[in-house]
Amino acid sequence: MSAYTTVNPYTRPKFAIASLSLGTNTHHDIPTKVRVTSNLGYDGIEIFIPDFEAFVDEVKRGKHTELFTEPISSCSSIELDLACATAISNLCNSFGLEIPLFQPLRNFENFHSQKEIDVGLAEAERWLRIMPAMKCDLLLVCSNHLPGPCPISEDCTVDMYNDKQVNAFRQLGALAENYGVRIGYEPLSWGTVIDNWMQVWNIVKRVDRKNVGVLLDSFNTLGNQYADPGQASTIRRGQTLAAMLSNLEEMTMTIPREKIFFYQIADAVRPAGICLDDINMPRRMKWSRACRVFPCEPPDSSSAKETISHPENPPSGYLGFLPVTQMTSLLHRMGYRGWWSLEVFNSSLQESDNGCPERHGRRGIDGLHALWDVVQTLTDDKLSRDLEAFFDTGRRATPSPTMLTPPLSSGSISDASELSSPLSDSEFEMELPEALHRVAICDRSTDNNSGVDELKVKDD
Repeated sequence: MSAYTTVNPYTRPKFAIASLSLGTNTHHDIPTKVRVTSNLGYDGIEIFIPDFEAFVDEVKRGKHTELFTEPISSCSSIELDLACATAISNLCNSFGLEIPLFQPLRNFENFHSQKEIDVGLAEAERWLRIMPAMKCDLLLVCSNHLPGPCPISEDCTVDMYNDKQVNAFRQLGALAENYGVRIGYEPLSWGTVIDNWMQVWNIVKRVDRKNVGVLLDSFNTLGNQYADPGQASTIRRGQTLAAMLSNLEEMTMTIPREKIFFYQIADAVRPAGICLDDINMPRRMKWSRACRVFPCEPPDSSSAKETISHPENPPSGYLGFLPVTQMTSLLHRMGYRGWWSLEVFNSSLQESDNGCPERHGRRGIDGLHALWDVVQTLTDDKLSRDLEAFFDTGRRATPSPTMLTPPLSSGSISDASELSSPLSDSEFEMELPEALHRVAICDRSTDNNSGVDELKVKDD
């Protein structure tokens, strides 16, 4: 008998796509992305904060006047943000779209004083203030790559760091409640201290607020705990598919389904060469920015002939190689019935032609429908067989994850200790054409000193 609770098992989830996954805001604006999203049959669109900021700048320059019923030339910055949020909400409503998520609030961690928390809360309130006008009730807060010296030391242990996060998120949750907003906490795969679901759940559970929950992302979960672009195979050393599925099963049995506020979906292809951390970017961030793809995309000639394979880590059968179908199926079987939303970064999103949003949006909606078909047919028996391969060995290939031994991931803190230069917001996310361009064209080169095969980054 299945251990999972059946909750409307065949009701299709709502499908959304992040506005960032329809093209860079350098070339493609929010109104265009909203129209494309609706025309392709999505139910909603996530609004990416840099896309919103680009829209505000466009309005300041006299664009999109048809979306406003009153002059906005004399508005204060707060009034302009509110007017733009209302305009976007009205536009989405006219196309039958919801806005399920506003994202991301970055750098809400590593606090050393209440004054620093207050600064973070003030930044959050800028966005919380406009979310009711946008008719969006969920703000994504992500963990972060923290440049410079590692914050974990004898004077600040991981437990002490987490205590500070609990305190800060309690305050953020209380502030968000004033605006009717929920907070979804997401671990990024390259987070310096917080990079996995167990750490985030430990914090969320201790915060103990109804409006603070977990936001899961298939890439950030699997791209850390299953994959490693620093390995030739792009699989974490010693990791197996069965062990990864065991970790995911434990996740579905640990986090109550009502505390999973949102699910973002992306797969990934292997990079052209091994990725190593450099002074500005952890290797998983490099890989993420250039190599994500949509779920269940058909394999191309290179992935169809994939030679990097092992019986314990078989090919996925899709363009991407991460076990996204299994993760999604486990979440569905544990009773999660929230949004399925695409968040795909790729160097192709820098394409400037008018067809870019439609091309990516169509790939995305086709992938979501294909994923839904798989989830309905991927039986508990098939998942059980994959897990049996793990347990039948008589031992675990990796330690059972606990808060004292992070699950299948132990490298992010030490990796980050080698990094020193901060990334500005303009470098950090999708409006970062340079950061993407640096990893868009890759080939293999050999470091004469180390003899290590590494990803060659071209700046031209």
